[in-house]
Amino acid sequence: MGPVVCITRGGEASHRTQERAIALACKRRVALIFLFVADPGFVKPVDEELAAALADELEHLGNQLLCIARSHAREHNVGRTIEDFLREVNASALVLGVPHTSLGAQVFASYKASQFVQELHSTVGVEVFIVD
Repeated sequence: MGPVVCITRGGEASHRTQERAIALACKRRVALIFLFVADPGFVKPVDEELAAALADELEHLGNQLLCIARSHAREHNVGRTIEDFLREVNASALVLGVPHTSLGAQVFASYKASQFVQELHSTVGVEVFIVD
């Protein structure tokens, strides 16, 4: 089966679309591709310089939106992989750390960690310990 393709442009509606695409790719166990398409050509007849600047800005914005979408998808895939493994080994407990960036900021925000713990507890039934 081929990959799931999700067109994204940012914003609240895109988050719901991404969630649906992530869930579908996880369920089918296939690759997920995010696609961002923007056409700055509508300003070209008016101002070539503005069109070039707009194209650069849209490319930068698109790359940022795709990074955010990929990060969101990785969180889901990692969680799903962990759930599957815990079920496979019939685990009774999971201990996980909360990594920090080189600047000291938490990579796995505390609210996300607690949400992840609650989901694991309810879906797999394991006791989860977080080491900060």
